[in-house]
Amino acid sequence: MKEVHLICNAHIDPVWQWDWPEGVGAILSTFRSAAELADEFDYIFCHNEASAYRYVEVYAPDLFERIKQLVKKKKWHIMGGWYLQPDCNMPSGESFVRQILVGQKYFEEKFGIKPTTAINFDPFGHTRGLVQIMRKCGQDSYMVCRPSKFQLPLEKENFLWEGFDGSTVKVLRSETYNTPLGESAKAIKERIDRQGENSACVLWGVGNHGGGPSKKDLAEIELLMKEDGQEIFHSTPENFFSGSEPQYRFDKSLLISMPGCYTSMSLLKIKHIELENQLYMTEKMLSVASLKGLIEYPQEQLDVVVEDLLSAEFHDILPGTSIRAGEKHGLALLDHGLLEIDKLKNRAFFALATNLSVAKEGEIPILVFNPNAYEFETEIECEFMLAEQNWSETLVSKIILMDESGSTLPCQEIKEESNLSLDWRKRIVFRGKLRPLDITRFSVTVSFEKKVKKISPDSFVYRDGHKFVEIDRKSGLLKSFQTDGREWVKDAFLPIMFSDTPDPWGMSEKELKRMGTCGEAFELSKGESGIFKGLESVRVIEDGEIYLSVEAFFEKERTAARIVYKIYKAADYIDVDVDLFFGEADKFVKLAIPFACGGNLIGQTAFGYQELFEDGRENVAHRFVALKGEEGCIAVLNDCQYAGHFENGTLYLSLTRGVSYCAHPILDRPLIPSDRFVKKIDQGERNFHFRLLPAQENELERLAQEFNQKPYSLNVFPLGCCKTTRKMKISIDNKNVCIVTIKKNQSGKGYIFRLLNNSCKEADTVLTIGREKLTVHLKKYEVKTVVFTEGKATEAERLII
Repeated sequence: MKEVHLICNAHIDPVWQWDWPEGVGAILSTFRSAAELADEFDYIFCHNEASAYRYVEVYAPDLFERIKQLVKKKKWHIMGGWYLQPDCNMPSGESFVRQILVGQKYFEEKFGIKPTTAINFDPFGHTRGLVQIMRKCGQDSYMVCRPSKFQLPLEKENFLWEGFDGSTVKVLRSETYNTPLGESAKAIKERIDRQGENSACVLWGVGNHGGGPSKKDLAEIELLMKEDGQEIFHSTPENFFSGSEPQYRFDKSLLISMPGCYTSMSLLKIKHIELENQLYMTEKMLSVASLKGLIEYPQEQLDVVVEDLLSAEFHDILPGTSIRAGEKHGLALLDHGLLEIDKLKNRAFFALATNLSVAKEGEIPILVFNPNAYEFETEIECEFMLAEQNWSETLVSKIILMDESGSTLPCQEIKEESNLSLDWRKRIVFRGKLRPLDITRFSVTVSFEKKVKKISPDSFVYRDGHKFVEIDRKSGLLKSFQTDGREWVKDAFLPIMFSDTPDPWGMSEKELKRMGTCGEAFELSKGESGIFKGLESVRVIEDGEIYLSVEAFFEKERTAARIVYKIYKAADYIDVDVDLFFGEADKFVKLAIPFACGGNLIGQTAFGYQELFEDGRENVAHRFVALKGEEGCIAVLNDCQYAGHFENGTLYLSLTRGVSYCAHPILDRPLIPSDRFVKKIDQGERNFHFRLLPAQENELERLAQEFNQKPYSLNVFPLGCCKTTRKMKISIDNKNVCIVTIKKNQSGKGYIFRLLNNSCKEADTVLTIGREKLTVHLKKYEVKTVVFTEGKATEAERLII
């Protein structure tokens, strides 16, 4: 006899076509209705998301207590266990861990429950990196609805999903998560007939804006259960999976679904990446300061920032598919998180600097914190003020930079952020060696010399015995980038404008195959009008001991782009900054990088990397994309975007779409009204940062982390305190094993060190924490947690301790 598990639920988007207060109202009314029906009918109401329960706890405490009693009676099931249903493509691996950590902690504290089945019905696709994360967070199964069958055909809807590291979870892909009001029994019967397995599972209940079960539906389902031929009963996800033994294995990400979501609302995505980077870097700084006894670890303040991040990752906020109020809410969350984490970062920084000696006469100290657990030599930028304003017409200041040993370092003065025509505010860039997870001190002294007329550099070529780079004067493009005679790209970083639709999701079948059509290249600006009026289209703006910088201006229709190349003289990379001034409707801007070499396209995802589509379909990736060949890779790093496509040897990085807010396709009806103005997303200035460099496969994760979590530099005059501290050097001897996280354990006992080997090869490293040394072996693509408590470091089986 066929078994049928009925999973009653009520999908509630806290933000989508409505703002969050209306979403809270939907949560409260849905939960109240579900609780009242539990007194009348013998059914199980299942709901996930700690964020929803917290709203009930705060705004309706009596209802919350009632739900706790229903949970004890097993008439209300806590499912999923995560903080909310996030986007499941774009958050970092560590952010997914926090979604589960915060959710599980809440449910265990309030209900004594840890769900073992993860639930993400509504997100638009799922990264393969989730498998290892769920497994190591104590979850062995997963329920999803997307991609749909036409987007991703699978042999079976109930299958084993294999992660990068070889671990597996059971997965059920349901055709949908809800049923029409008053017609649930009919919909359930139709879905049972479409499921051929002996054990079927049907999700039901009114959803999206809440709703859940109704009296009519429950009464008709009771009649349906009495019909012969199959055993139908109210159930839970865990109960279904306890009897599920799928044989079919799938070892890729669950893609593609709604590929426009990888780019829509680009400002939200930029700020999300920034907050991820600042949060995880600041946690390291705070942990080091706390381990040294300089501060108390600010767990409560960090918890607020983490919840800002997790809330902004909701699957209609981060993907850019909400109304404008939803975008404003997401930006407010991210801006608040960034403000608070900046305060915490500087609290740690000043604590770490507290015992440094007072500056000598004439010294301007530059203090630099290295967030990496290894010695790191890199370019560092910093601003400071001269002791006095220099109003002389004949003399100009000269900057001399020294390291801690007193050796003079190469140093280049570059344009400061302010615009005062006065020798006073200074900005420098230099290359220095930094101690691991510590502050390194550099010293500036100032002398004065006679002014000489500056000769404007006009060379667009840099060459040495190892590297050759040329910016084309006529096109403004990166004409050539060679290392050791090998050409990597040709005529790269050309902005191209594609025709687009108003749909932020990219729901159509055409968009599954290609996002954007009829691409037209930008042209060099003539400097005749607009923000580039009177400016040369291509020119050198900086040239010194550290880098050569060239800026180029481009225009297309009502959009302009400034592209700045920084060619570093002691490193094998080129930084490319793009300032896009966008003013278009139904257009899509991408950046074209034609490669001059072969290989397979790969892209970073949560705790892993994967091969990407090379046939024009839109890809989603994190902080690196690389063309991987037999002798190495040519990589593009970023701290600002997620999407792009690859075709005929050219990578097209997706920057911005001028789509409409929440323009959801409905049958063949018009997407937006034509009788009035409809606001467009992402109008105005957006800033993007990329780095182009050759690398080996096992270096990509480290290089991306270095680009995203740059050393923190500040001109600070230390107080020269003599505060007692603990010696606590933290380092790792294999720098290609990345320390993703250092944080205080949520229990308050000890510290968590999260190590990642994002490579197809196994790796070993020695982690040093004070006097403790621990050798850690990591399998391919493995993420591993080390717990440091009372001077002892031990490996943990799980990510959440």
